[in-house]
Amino acid sequence: MSVDIAWLQQFGALAREAAVIGLLVTGAALILVRDWRLTLLALLGQYVLAGVILSQLVLPEIALIKTLIGALICPMLYLAARQSGWGFFSSPEVLGRMLAVGSAAQSAPPVFRVGLAFRLLAATLVLVLAVVISQTHPVAAMPADAALGCTWLILAGLLVLMLTEEPLKAGPGLLTVITGFELAYTPLETSLAVVLMWAIVNLLLAVAISYLAAVRGVNTADEDL
Repeated sequence: MSVDIAWLQQFGALAREAAVIGLLVTGAALILVRDWRLTLLALLGQYVLAGVILSQLVLPEIALIKTLIGALICPMLYLAARQSGWGFFSSPEVLGRMLAVGSAAQSAPPVFRVGLAFRLLAATLVLVLAVVISQTHPVAAMPADAALGCTWLILAGLLVLMLTEEPLKAGPGLLTVITGFELAYTPLETSLAVVLMWAIVNLLLAVAISYLAAVRGVNTADEDL
């Protein structure tokens, strides 16, 4: 029996470490990828991986609730983007015309203002900072690898917010920050009321982001026409 328990504990630790590595990948994708579809896919994977980590730290039911909330948010954002025309206006040809119009009007372009090299360098520096913070300021009641994951999510989300103003890019960045904070806070407070409060906050943010994305997409369509 003790051998089985030890094996299960080792398997859980390996699953948690793999999930943390997955969070590093999804967070980097949010920073580096321009396509909003891939951004939403990375966000969905991020919710699933965060649920895997939480299942090792709190009751599986709580981790499942948070994963289901993430699985509900991503389709909301996708449907809002498709209905408002983002599927059409994300094509390279249309984006080129939109950038030309934006430059002529001296307005902010609807995509990242910096190149891939800068974003890659910024992501690397943020990762180093996350490692340093997780080692020097460990999160209470959390393993070191999980602490690195939640610190990385918070910093990566903040970096995304600084790099873009588009709702379908900045929105997932804000949701990433909240996911990282939840990952650190949930093991400290596992009451159902707090879990429901965070679920409502996430859903309200998703509704707001969907609305902003729809408005931005419609306005972009009018300007391009």
